[in-house]
Amino acid sequence: MNRDAFRTVVKAAITYDGQVLIGQKEAVDDHPIGGEWHLLGGHLAFNEDVEAATRREVEEETGLDVTVESLIDVMTFAWGADDEKNSLQILSHCRAETTDAVAADDLQAVQWVDPDELTAYLTAEEAERVRTRQRQRVFFDSLSEQ
Repeated sequence: MNRDAFRTVVKAAITYDGQVLIGQKEAVDDHPIGGEWHLLGGHLAFNEDVEAATRREVEEETGLDVTVESLIDVMTFAWGADDEKNSLQILSHCRAETTDAVAADDLQAVQWVDPDELTAYLTAEEAERVRTRQRQRVFFDSLSEQ
């Protein structure tokens, strides 16, 4: 296993009127989060701008045109069978102008949720990051206080 190679993932904490948009992946056996709820995002292409990639991924998965407001967190994590795949994740706050999101690309559903309920929906790994990563916890807690 090459621990020095990372796949870069852009993720979006999309908000509208105090709620957060999450997506449910299509239920396929060969995807590590098939059928699971998660914060939206995807892979950063070589030479692609992070904000442009985040907007592209959100548009592909939901049809929404969002504004990337700020960087929330940057972190690494391992996933896959025996944690053999390494990822660098860049999580940004994105603001939507409408709630008219539709499930597209590799999603089977989308849903707006209250920040207080977010971790009840997310995969165990992503919920743990939201609870324990200080920057993520502070961001989502601030939404709950609005």
